[in-house]
Amino acid sequence: MGRLRYLNPFKIRSAVRDIRRASSGGGPKVLRLTHVGEPRGIFPVAEVEFEVEAMDGSVNSFATGVPVPWPVGWAYRIARKLGIPVISDIDHDEITARVPVPRLGR
Repeated sequence: MGRLRYLNPFKIRSAVRDIRRASSGGGPKVLRLTHVGEPRGIFPVAEVEFEVEAMDGSVNSFATGVPVPWPVGWAYRIARKLGIPVISDIDHDEITARVPVPRLGR
């Protein structure tokens, strides 16, 4: 992802398009977190990729930047550079989650 996208007033159209895409196919059934990137930049931002599975089985993928608190982002970077075992052993490709979307009337 070249440029991380934030929800800002100048990108309302793309945000509305993404919301419509996520809610198509009968509404969301499952939200899956597929990738979490390392925090980058002076004011740390982590790239997050997720998928929304619709009720009809279609899957839409999204990617966005999530701000990370400054002390956490920089502490993480320093720990990676120093090779601290707990932090250095984190594999970002293995960070996944699957959350079913609750629906009324089930």
